[in-house]
Amino acid sequence: MPKLSVTREASASIPTEHGTFQLTYFSNSADQKEHLAFTMGDLASQDAVLVRVHSECFTGDVMGSRRCDCGEQLDQALAMVAQAGVGAVLYLRQEGRGIGLLEKMK
Repeated sequence: MPKLSVTREASASIPTEHGTFQLTYFSNSADQKEHLAFTMGDLASQDAVLVRVHSECFTGDVMGSRRCDCGEQLDQALAMVAQAGVGAVLYLRQEGRGIGLLEKMK
């Protein structure tokens, strides 16, 4: 079995309606997809911090579709991290929980 590797490719400050997050772009050898982490504050400063793992949902996250509550969940997670002042939202680029946008639309 090949060894899994995750590489931090880039990072930038992103101002949002909930405050400024650090957006970090990761690549990996498992699925060759890019995954993202929205972080705020010093994650090592506390024993436990808020973390949400969010699967990409183009229709909900970007278009605000009412067929799901994905966009609302993402927004709420970012708001909760901002309120706490420290935490992370991991954004996995696996549209439709891995089935892809085309299959999700059928």
